[in-house]
Amino acid sequence: MELWLPALAALIATGVALRLWYTGWRRRRSASQRRVEAPNSHYSSQGVHDHEDRERWTSIELSGLHPLNREEVRRLLGVVDAEGVAGLSASERLFLENMAAPRGRGGVSRP
Repeated sequence: MELWLPALAALIATGVALRLWYTGWRRRRSASQRRVEAPNSHYSSQGVHDHEDRERWTSIELSGLHPLNREEVRRLLGVVDAEGVAGLSASERLFLENMAAPRGRGGVSRP
């Protein structure tokens, strides 16, 4: 009967310590996952990248392409119009990237 009181006190102390550790761990975890964008930062969302890609792809000079490539670009731009950029596979996006002007070149398309 004399042992249950110290055991109960140790159990309560362990429970309080575990609870304090858990709340601190959750706070640190959520803080590490939080992404705060600084003003004028270099970060932009996937939607912004998709919009920029779509604009670059629609500015491809079709007259300078081989007829097979021209038809493929038209087909893929139709997919983009119907389903959005997310409707393209990785290889289709790569194809359009290869046909479009490089980023930061001011819309000058490659032949």
